[in-house]
Order: sequence, then structure tokens, then C-alpha cells
Amino acid sequence: MSDDSNVAALRWPAGKTLGAQLAHQIEQRIKTGGWQPGHLIGSEAALCETFGVGTAAAREAARILEARGLAVSRRGPGGGLFVSQPDQSLVTDAARRYLSASGVERSDLFEVWLALEQLALAKLAATIDTDGADRLRTLLERERAGHPQTWTELPNVHLEIVRLSGNPVLELFIRVLSELSLHTYGAVSDPRMLMAWLHSRHSEIVEAVIAGDAALAQLHLRRYIEAVKQQDFSPPPIREDT
Repeated sequence: MSDDSNVAALRWPAGKTLGAQLAHQIEQRIKTGGWQPGHLIGSEAALCETFGVGTAAAREAARILEARGLAVSRRGPGGGLFVSQPDQSLVTDAARRYLSASGVERSDLFEVWLALEQLALAKLAATIDTDGADRLRTLLERERAGHPQTWTELPNVHLEIVRLSGNPVLELFIRVLSELSLHTYGAVSDPRMLMAWLHSRHSEIVEAVIAGDAALAQLHLRRYIEAVKQQDFSPPPIREDT
């Protein structure tokens, strides 16, 4: 592609700075070219020459791409702008900020969280192997032995369940939904009681999954989420077999 055609592309859309237009152009090349993390997009001088822009525009484009988690700049010999590994936290942080600012109801968050994690439970209960069971039980042991004071210090059992189910889309949304939904945990007067309650509920869900009983795991999850919605952390009633 000639410099003239590159410059023409960078003049669209109107209203954006030259650096923003260059960032857009490079982002499209990353997507259409299938460039993998570590691919050299170009040095600052090469970007200026290839796209017919000045140093200021090239640096602005690099900052924009880095903020979006698409690229990383490396200084020194052999340096330049490289395609970076996608950072899930950039997406989840943005989603949390958006949902918080939009005034979404917590009841809606719980409803969606329940629906999505139930899908993961059904899939995992049908496919879990010894390694997966060991990972979940190890996580439970970390949860029990870690003596956390707030829920944010706990390993995320829900996220591990979804991760083991093998669906990265569910993993992304469960991370956002669980973290947003559980933000009130820190307000309880007795964190030790809450941590013990959480561990018991997580253990019920995990053991049902390991046993391959998707229906029981989903039932435990529904009761767990309903209790969190109501901020009722008392032990569930013991049912006698009839």
C-alpha cells in the first residue's frame, strides 16, 4: 500500500485526531491480518514512514492501542509497537463500570448470573475428570485455610467452575456478574460467619458437580444466589429423608 492510500485512509472518519485514525487503521490490520501476540507492528519511525504521519500521531496511536489492550510499546534496540496478549481485565473492568453507571438492578445481575452458571454446571457435571475435580477441591481447601476477612480475598470458585466447563464467553460474563453481585459481602458484621457460610455453600455445589449431578448442583446454586440476594447467610434447613 502506498503512502498516499494510507494517508487517505487516515483522513476517515472526520472529527478524529490523526493519531486516533492511525490507531483505528492499525487495529483493523491486527484483526484482518490475524496478527498474534508478539507480532511487530513497527517501530515509531516505520509507522511514520508507512502511514505518512508525524511522530506525535504515531505516539498517540500507540497510547490508544495500549489503552485498549491491543498493543504494547517496547523501548531500546529491537523495540517498537507489538501486538499484545488480550487482557480480560480490561473488558471486565469496563463492563463493571458501565453496569454500575447505568444503574442496573442487582436482581437483574443475579438472574443473569444464575442462568449462565447453570449452563456451565450442566456441561461440567457431564464432562468433569479427575484433574478437574482435584482443581475444584484444591480451590475449596485454599478457601477454607486462607482465613479471608472479605469475599474479595476468596478464590473465585464460580469462575473456576465456568473455566473448567471450557466456555470462555461464559467465563468473561461470570467474572463481571459475580464480582458486581457480591460487592455487599464486605458490609456484614461477622466476616468469619460469612466466610464459613460461603465455604459450605461452595462445597455443596462443587461436590454435586464432581458427582455428576447437574440438577443438584443447579439447585444448590439457586439457593445460594437467592440467599445472597436476600442477604440471608443462615445455614439452610436440614431436610429429613422421608
